[in-house]
Amino acid sequence: MTALLGLIVPTRTEEMGESSRFIRHDPCPNCDSSDALAVYTDHSFCFACQTFTKGETAEKAPKPRPIQPMTTLEDLKPWGSDHYRGIPKRVLDQYGIVQTDNGVVFQYRNDSGKHIAQKFRTDDKKISWKGDAKAVAGFGSHLANPSFHDAVAICEGEFDAPTIYSATHSKVVGVSVPNGAQNAANFVRKKLDFFNRFKIIYVATDMDEPGTEAANSLVELFNPGQVRRVVFPRKDANDTLEELGGQAVKEAVYAAKELRPDGIKPASAYAGLVNKPPDRRATNCAFGFWNDKTPFYDNQLIVLIAGSGIGKTTFARALALHDMERNIKVGWIGLEETAEEAVFRFVGMAAGLQLHARQNYAGLTDKQLQDIAQADKFVTGSGSLELFDHFGSLDEKVILQRMNYMVRSLGCQHIYLDHLTIIGSGLAHDTRHLDSLITKIRSFIAATKCTVFAISHLNRSSSQTQNHEDGGTPELHDIRGSHSIVQLADTIWALSRKRGTDLTHSRCLKNRMLGRLGYSGSFHFNEQTQSLNHVWEDPDTQF
Repeated sequence: MTALLGLIVPTRTEEMGESSRFIRHDPCPNCDSSDALAVYTDHSFCFACQTFTKGETAEKAPKPRPIQPMTTLEDLKPWGSDHYRGIPKRVLDQYGIVQTDNGVVFQYRNDSGKHIAQKFRTDDKKISWKGDAKAVAGFGSHLANPSFHDAVAICEGEFDAPTIYSATHSKVVGVSVPNGAQNAANFVRKKLDFFNRFKIIYVATDMDEPGTEAANSLVELFNPGQVRRVVFPRKDANDTLEELGGQAVKEAVYAAKELRPDGIKPASAYAGLVNKPPDRRATNCAFGFWNDKTPFYDNQLIVLIAGSGIGKTTFARALALHDMERNIKVGWIGLEETAEEAVFRFVGMAAGLQLHARQNYAGLTDKQLQDIAQADKFVTGSGSLELFDHFGSLDEKVILQRMNYMVRSLGCQHIYLDHLTIIGSGLAHDTRHLDSLITKIRSFIAATKCTVFAISHLNRSSSQTQNHEDGGTPELHDIRGSHSIVQLADTIWALSRKRGTDLTHSRCLKNRMLGRLGYSGSFHFNEQTQSLNHVWEDPDTQF
């Protein structure tokens, strides 16, 4: 509808002259919509009831249109058949639906049951009102009596209301809101005294997005357990009646289940869930004694922390290569290197050679050249690696879009993000920014069931006797910028190394799945072979 409205307003504005300027949205005095009235400098237009009003001054709210007298029933056409749109003439008469030459008219009443307004709907679905549209009750509410009825059904269309009434043999009264799904909650809120007289509220809005949104808004207005959602096999009640018959409408109404606010479910909804193992994949990583603490589970955020120059990216690259060897597709987002640099380092690690720093390959043996060719074929030709070619800081929205594409479109199962604190230039120390970023990454993981392995940098702690680059052991409170990393990460690994040595120690600082923490092995890094050799050399037990 937005596109249509965009066509209407300029046309009207042009008619009023080039000086016409939009001011604000207001409630409409004619149809009682909450914000459908667009106020301009010299006119107003309601997108709900299509009322155009010419005004004299810019800042004045438009005056309500004078109430137009209603058309007498004698000037309206009698029904030419016993049914219309599958609804018996008897029920049409009860609701006050009358035929016109080019459409129908819905006779609206007020809260006292008196006819006060008419809503005209032409065959091409143009809407106009006569009478006092602002004071109308729900269409059909005059038929609902709590002495005889336990339930009413809230509908978003005037034909849906009598459809439900007829299909349930008058047991459930359908009551339509006057201005569609968009304003359903606002209208019902004003009429709560009426609706709360009934034990059961059936929400019978349409089976589309606006209807669903209206249903989710309506449930919050009533007492727990009072609201039930009707699910029709077609778009709405009347379409179901015309295509499948009244029995299908009746069955849909009586099969309606309790509607709760979005996300709230009873435990009974999960009955039997534990009778089969959870749909969870656990992948062993490249480091055996890390697996002793916990393997890498899917649907997790794994964070690696260390001081500068300790080798975080090298460790992440070794993990990614191991994934690729196990036919796990990897998405690599390295913001501190170009994609070309990353490929040189991946191939070099796979071949057991330092390639990225070589000026040429002179002096390499035939065997080493063969190893390079084989490694290149594996890294670039196996289809197991997707790279994001970008260097430096980047907005979080772009990163999340690329991650989403890698997972949903390219089939990547593990995403490596190096590193968190470079995302959003100049915002690394803005905790609100990082909190937002980590929360979005966590939501992305929940939606895609992938695993994200992220690198994070550390703060310098003034209380530390030894900084992280000189062998100081990182702790959770050292993570730069965001407590959300600690809260939302599933596993956090820390690396430390004493300056001047090649022995790096690893510790598990958080393990949501298994709870196993502490020292988790050490590594010798061979610069020439680009290899990590695993040893068990706990620095805490060497004294």
